[in-house]
Amino acid sequence: MPRDERDRERWESDLHPENPEAVGYLERSLATSPVWQMGARALEQHVARRDPRLLDFLANAKNAPLGELEFDVLTWTITRWYQAGRPSDGRLAATLGELAYGLYGRRTGGMQYALIREALDRLFNVSLDLTVLTIEDGNERWLASKRRRIIQELSIHEPMTASAVKSSSTVEIRLGSWLVDQLDAHTVAAIAWQVLRGLSGIAKRLAIYLAAHAAEFAPITQHTERFTVTLTEELYEEFGITAARERDRRGSVARAAARIAQQDPRYTRLLVERSGAGYVLRAERPIAADVLPLPLPAPRSTPS
Repeated sequence: MPRDERDRERWESDLHPENPEAVGYLERSLATSPVWQMGARALEQHVARRDPRLLDFLANAKNAPLGELEFDVLTWTITRWYQAGRPSDGRLAATLGELAYGLYGRRTGGMQYALIREALDRLFNVSLDLTVLTIEDGNERWLASKRRRIIQELSIHEPMTASAVKSSSTVEIRLGSWLVDQLDAHTVAAIAWQVLRGLSGIAKRLAIYLAAHAAEFAPITQHTERFTVTLTEELYEEFGITAARERDRRGSVARAAARIAQQDPRYTRLLVERSGAGYVLRAERPIAADVLPLPLPAPRSTPS
C-alpha cells in the first residue's frame, strides 16, 4: 500500500477531536437509553426514567452517574475494541495518553487524566436496567435487561519510576460479555467523532439519537433522504428535557437541532416544524453523501 494511502487511513482511524474524518462507534441499546445525563451541572447518583421502547419499563442507572464524558469514553473504548480486531473476551488495553489524545487532542494534562479516570470508574461501577436491542431473522425487537455492567474488569497500572509520566499509565478494560455479544450482533451505529466531542447538552443527546437512527432515513427525492420523528412526551423524557411547558421543551429540541446543523455539514435540513396538530423533528441529507462507515459484521464460523 502506498505511504500516502497508509497515512490517510491512519488519519481517518485516528480519534482526535479536530479530525473531521474520525468515526466513533456506539452500541445502539446503550446510546439510546434515557439514563445518560447530558448537560447536567451536577450529575445525579441514581437515574430512573421511562423507556419509550417498552411500556411501563423504567430504565435505571445505579451506583454511579453517567454523563457526557462517560459517554465519550465509552464510545472511544468501543471504537478501540473494533480497531483491536474485536477480541471475543472483550479485553483491550490503552494508555491514559491515548485516551487523552482522543478526547482532548493532547497527551498531557493532570486534570484531564483525573477526569478520564473518574469516567472509567463510573463506567465500571454503574449497574444498568435497560432495554436491549435484539435482531432475529433481520427483525429488530427490544427486551428488558437488568443489572448489566458496561465494564466487567478495570485495571490502571501506574509506572513506578520517578521519571515516568502519567500518559504512559496503562488502562486494561474488559467489556461486559453482553455488550460484546451486542457488538458482534452488529447493533452498532457510527457518529462523527468531531461532532460528538464538539457538542454538549441536548444537542449532543440529539446527535447521538440521529446517529442511532441513521438507517431509518428514507428517500424523498432522487437525491435526498429524510428522517422524521414526532415530538412526544416520551421523546422529551428520553432526551432528559424537563421544562414544564411544551413550547419550552420543543424550543430546546429546535435549538439543539440548530447547533447540530452548524457542527455537522452532512445535514442539509435539520429543524422542528408543525405537522398537523403537533410538531416533528425533520432531518434531511443527500443520499449516500459522506455516509459514515460501519464496521464489517463479525465473520461467521463455518463447520470444519
